Amino acid sequence: MSSLRLILLILIGAAAVPAIGQQFTSPSSSEGTSAPTGTAPTPKVDESALRFFAAQGDSQRLEAEMARLRALYPNWQPPKDLFSPTPDQDPDMVRLWQLFAEGKFSDIRAAIAQRQAAESGWQPPADLLNRLDEGEAARRLVNAAEAKQWASVLRIATDTPGMLVCANMDVLWRVAEAFVRTDATERAKDVYAYILSTCPDPKERLATAQKAMQVLDGPELDSLLALQRAKPDGTPEFASLRDDLLRTLVGRAAQDATLNVSAEDIDALEQLARNGSAADDALVLGWYVFRRGDAAQALDWFKLALDRKGGASAAEGYVLALEATGRALEAEPIAYQWRDAGADNRMAYIDLMAGLLSASPPPRLDQSIVARFAPVVSQDKSATGAQALGWYAYNTGQIRTAASWFRTAVQWAPEDEASAFGLALASARLKDNATLDAVAATWARKSERILALVSPATRRQLAGRAPVSSPPPLPAASAPTPIARPKAMATSVRPAAPVTLDPAPNGRVGSHDMGRASAPSAARGRADCSGAGAAAFRADRLSADDAVARGWCLLDLDRPREAINAFDVGIRNGAGRTAEDAAYGKSLAYLRLGLTNQAQVAAIETAQPPARAVELSVDLLTQRAIAAYRDARYVEAILALDERNRLAPEQQDLMMIRAWCYFKLRDFASAGRIFKALRAAGYAEAGAGINAIMAVTRQWRS
Repeated sequence: MSSLRLILLILIGAAAVPAIGQQFTSPSSSEGTSAPTGTAPTPKVDESALRFFAAQGDSQRLEAEMARLRALYPNWQPPKDLFSPTPDQDPDMVRLWQLFAEGKFSDIRAAIAQRQAAESGWQPPADLLNRLDEGEAARRLVNAAEAKQWASVLRIATDTPGMLVCANMDVLWRVAEAFVRTDATERAKDVYAYILSTCPDPKERLATAQKAMQVLDGPELDSLLALQRAKPDGTPEFASLRDDLLRTLVGRAAQDATLNVSAEDIDALEQLARNGSAADDALVLGWYVFRRGDAAQALDWFKLALDRKGGASAAEGYVLALEATGRALEAEPIAYQWRDAGADNRMAYIDLMAGLLSASPPPRLDQSIVARFAPVVSQDKSATGAQALGWYAYNTGQIRTAASWFRTAVQWAPEDEASAFGLALASARLKDNATLDAVAATWARKSERILALVSPATRRQLAGRAPVSSPPPLPAASAPTPIARPKAMATSVRPAAPVTLDPAPNGRVGSHDMGRASAPSAARGRADCSGAGAAAFRADRLSADDAVARGWCLLDLDRPREAINAFDVGIRNGAGRTAEDAAYGKSLAYLRLGLTNQAQVAAIETAQPPARAVELSVDLLTQRAIAAYRDARYVEAILALDERNRLAPEQQDLMMIRAWCYFKLRDFASAGRIFKALRAAGYAEAGAGINAIMAVTRQWRS
């Protein structure tokens, strides 16, 4: 059977073999003469291209053309006078074959048309036209493959089978890929088998075997590799692929835990991983053993891969293995460092932190770990992360902060019962019956533990209701409050500073919580707040640490002016972290008094850590925006909010201030967009703004 016929069988499939036998005849039967039975026909072959390449000394194209003619005409032999001069050679044909060698197919068509117009009856050689058709078809096939139009690739190949020969190896590979992409792996195997059975180039054969290894395995792959030939030194030509085959087998098993690899193969790949310097082998082994429950061994392989610059996948595996072996806190810096490397790394970081923060009792975490996790949660709108922050705050006694995070988690994932339970639990602790009843009404028929938190009367009332199809809007709240460190932890932290703003059309803004904070745990551990309520005390007699602790106590008692005096002692007499905490506390005390400028001056009396400096800037800009709004300086308020927005996300209550500023400036379009967005997010107070805009616009219309 000719190679061309074999390719047609591959393309059309085994089911069409009888039809092919009846309909297809090889070029030799149409171009040659009949021969006696049992005698191979002598084909009539157009050798003009062959002679042109020989005359040009183009050995590479000459060999390719010989291989093509042998594939098409198995009984053909090169002419003995191939390199002899051909004085009667048509100069136009030399130019046409030169254009063909350069791939200028459109120029060939134009030249043929030009000569036919000048010389009636002239016809170019049939082989040239066939080669031209095949060259143009090959170009279309490559373009279709690049565009991933796999059906078009197979259609073009079926329409022009003459190009499917060893000389067009790239075309053959693309046809095989098209079969793989259209779930016809058996047909792809036939293409690979044709190449390995027919084509002589060692490099192309090796590349073909490598491509087959990517899509085949087991007996199918073994049958292909058995087509290997002996190299001149007697060794099998595919011997070098043994290592690649190992990697392929283990790599697939690493992705699919149902696949198993023999112990001998694993040992062989382990040897390659230890002796090599690349990360890939260690990475494959890490995922293989991790997905089979051996996190300890996987940890060693992932560490080796990470040390060899294995990238995001190595970092993800290392984090997961550390967590699985009970070393989650050790994994946090790596997880945070690689959080932006990919979606899987992001998920690994969030899941790791969620496990850490949700533990009860809460672990001893440095505040910076929690502080840098919160922005990631907000950016991703991760309900899992928000819920974890809620439980961490709840378990460390920060109930209001916990409620804020649980509320956020519910907004991002309304169907998450665990977040709803956390919000209900925190609301019950805070005696926030409005929120508790709203949550219970939503989950009355779906969560017994949430229903158990409400009063018996409410429980009886909800028991008779039909299930709530959509949750009622929860009472509006500010953005989640930063979480303070539990008392058991050392070093200073960012005290929680919740902001409650309730802008109304008359310009009133409540800011009673601005600057309200709890002391850093180190200072609070030294404080004796029982004496802080005395009418007076001699702060100058206290040590710097005791003065700072006394300042935090006074701030907790809402006596900011006296707290300022105590913090001043800490600034004068203290150093390092003590002075930092004192300057920080003094800034918050001034913020409590609404003295923004003085708070800003106090903030720079001692250099603050970068994270705390940003937080102070956010608080200062918030206070400045509130003060400007209260004084009807609406443009200044918007500018302050814009500046704050570059440092931290804008809370809903501050968005209300912005909207009312636009309203006062009669920019009703901007105000309306914000009010509508807030109302859609469940912020009930936004309705007043929408009504105010409607009232004004109605007056204009009337």
